[in-house]
Amino acid sequence: MGDPAYDGGTLLKSLAPSLLGAADLPGAARHALALFAEAAGLDHDRLRRWAQLHAVQAAFWARRHGFRRARGGPHLETLTRLADHLAESLTA
Repeated sequence: MGDPAYDGGTLLKSLAPSLLGAADLPGAARHALALFAEAAGLDHDRLRRWAQLHAVQAAFWARRHGFRRARGGPHLETLTRLADHLAESLTA
């Protein structure tokens, strides 16, 4: 059985379309993670670190292979920037 906090990254992936339009991306991501951590009874910092790992992996994967939704073009650049920004903003 894996670490339940791992699902923080899964949560942010599922919220990616709405996060793209967020005026305050770091704030929106942190708010979603805080709500999830509280509802699931998980350590918030552990959840955030797992989400950060997912974002770093997504940015790396995008540069290597693209995303299922975007193999190239402006959508790929947008999603890659989102993953980069999430990875950076979840560091503190």
